[in-house]
Amino acid sequence: MSLKLRRLVRTPSSEQFALYATQGDTSTSVGKLDLHFTSDGVFGTLLLWDKTMTAWEEDALAEFVEGLVEDLLEPYGMPDQYAIEYFVPVLDSYRFFTNMEADE
Repeated sequence: MSLKLRRLVRTPSSEQFALYATQGDTSTSVGKLDLHFTSDGVFGTLLLWDKTMTAWEEDALAEFVEGLVEDLLEPYGMPDQYAIEYFVPVLDSYRFFTNMEADE
């Protein structure tokens, strides 16, 4: 399994990414990452909903978060200090509301 990111939103001080696990020609949504950039560091929220991803041990999850943040921040020269909140939402209650036209 490899992980791919797709930027959903970018503002001058934040970004939002969708996370996808890919195997062969199949991509499955496994989560979302929101990052907010300040002069003190980077603050964010990581949501993972795929059972494969959420079954990781604490050390593996911490290593994953550290690698993910480093990959996203290093090219921009952002501060290396970060605080990421991690949640596993229950998707049975998930709803999405919008008045925007759907992208293909």
